[in-house]
Amino acid sequence: NSINISDILCIVWLVGIAAMLIYLIVSYVRLKRKVDISITLDSRYRICDSIQTPFIFGIINPKVYLPSIIEGEQLKYVIDHEDSHLKHLDHIWKLLGFVLLAVYWFNPFVWLAYFLFCKDIELACDERVIRGRDAEYKKRYSAALLVCSTSYKEFSACPVAFGEISVKSR
Repeated sequence: NSINISDILCIVWLVGIAAMLIYLIVSYVRLKRKVDISITLDSRYRICDSIQTPFIFGIINPKVYLPSIIEGEQLKYVIDHEDSHLKHLDHIWKLLGFVLLAVYWFNPFVWLAYFLFCKDIELACDERVIRGRDAEYKKRYSAALLVCSTSYKEFSACPVAFGEISVKSR
């Protein structure tokens, strides 16, 4: 009984899927530990000192984590943005996109599609939030996004958190 090339490729493929799913779990656990100490604003929102950008965390009962650096009026714009994500279940779509990426991890076009998908979700969210708003609202909304963009790499790499990406282009 010899092992043929299709058996080897199948094993490599399954190992790749396992690696991606392990990354998903490790990311979830690390982020969960990071936000365990947070202050509850209400049933949906929490303030956390250990984060730099707002994000949605969770699937069944998602919570919005807001960095403590966001103050006053900026908080309204950030909440408008995150509420739009929640309303359209973007956190679930992103997770489903990551699951597809895990299955097709070997295909560079799927990686590109996932990156563009995440970017499109953010752009669509911005469009929904500013639709029908006046120029002053748009200006203040953009300023709030810039405040939140200081350090987003950790959360954009985490498939279970829905954080800010591509703020400069937006």
